[in-house]
Amino acid sequence: MARRILHHSSIGNLVTSFPIHTSDEDPSTLENRPAKVAGSPIGLLEYYADCEPKTGNPTLLAINIATPYKNYGAGSNISLSIRWWPKTENFYSSTDIPTPRTPAALPRFSLHGRLEPISKANLATKLIPACFLKAHPDSVLWQPGNDIHESDYVRLVVEHVYWFGGFGDRAQIGWLPLEEWQSVTMEEINECRLPGEEKKTGGSGSWWRDWL
Repeated sequence: MARRILHHSSIGNLVTSFPIHTSDEDPSTLENRPAKVAGSPIGLLEYYADCEPKTGNPTLLAINIATPYKNYGAGSNISLSIRWWPKTENFYSSTDIPTPRTPAALPRFSLHGRLEPISKANLATKLIPACFLKAHPDSVLWQPGNDIHESDYVRLVVEHVYWFGGFGDRAQIGWLPLEEWQSVTMEEINECRLPGEEKKTGGSGSWWRDWL
């Protein structure tokens, strides 16, 4: 389910922490950042795309001047939180879901790891940019080589996965084995269904009901 969400969603929150400055550094330089936010986490909306599904490592288009990437460059840990929401209008009025029909009942997860540059050889095939642009056509404005900001394609190399499936009396909550995250195939991703998606072919129940 987590890998299907990763594959079919494309927006998350990238979470980093502001650097703690030494006494000889001015925390307000360039950003006018309050000194008291040093060490505090900040989560900001970020585009991503599942351009390397064999690995489970999401692709990011990093704008070097953006806060998450500056924080990471200064030594911050980094994580990407992603949630699922149905794209069908009648999900919250469905009688097929025996839970309160709220976002709190839907799965979400957090990926923790490190950023790794995508090599020029990988980018030369143009598969990565094409994948990212398909998910985010407006990102054509900040592709590498644009006239405004320096940007580069990077992958978030997943090292830990925290899963929050929904209400704890019926959904799994906790850390997922990394080897299982990495071994999920596209066939399994395509066969899986998430809450609010279409019903199974040839059956009377939904994937949500079967999962419960």
